[in-house]
Amino acid sequence: MKTLNYLFGLLFFTLFLAGCSDKKDDPDPVDETATFRVDFSQSGDYQKFTKILTISGGEFKYRGTNDIVPAALIGDDLNTAGFSVEASNVRELKISALTDFSPVEDAPATMTMKFSVFRNGTLLEEKTFTYTDATKDKSEDLTYKAK
Repeated sequence: MKTLNYLFGLLFFTLFLAGCSDKKDDPDPVDETATFRVDFSQSGDYQKFTKILTISGGEFKYRGTNDIVPAALIGDDLNTAGFSVEASNVRELKISALTDFSPVEDAPATMTMKFSVFRNGTLLEEKTFTYTDATKDKSEDLTYKAK
């Protein structure tokens, strides 16, 4: 019985020490947010490519409007040479792009997509991706944290 009491005491002490660690329970507190802006542009034969673009992490709106950006941009949403979107109170920005050369278009074709990402008004990164008519289901993923 003494051994059982000793083991329970040791277990309790171990759990107590683990519970008193100075690590935060939530390593990414909710109050760490930022305003993100994404400038998207494309050039070349971009109308010959099929693209699906998602920008997530907040309620993104087209800059200068109150128009909310759809969850997935596809087809007519991407027939323009570029646009700019922005959202406040974003913890993590995720951008995903899926690109494929359209099978009904004629080769050769080349296009370039460029993402300029700003956090709280400061340019974080510019990423450029180039595709050709040989491109098949190419996926690009970008992730940015508020802090």
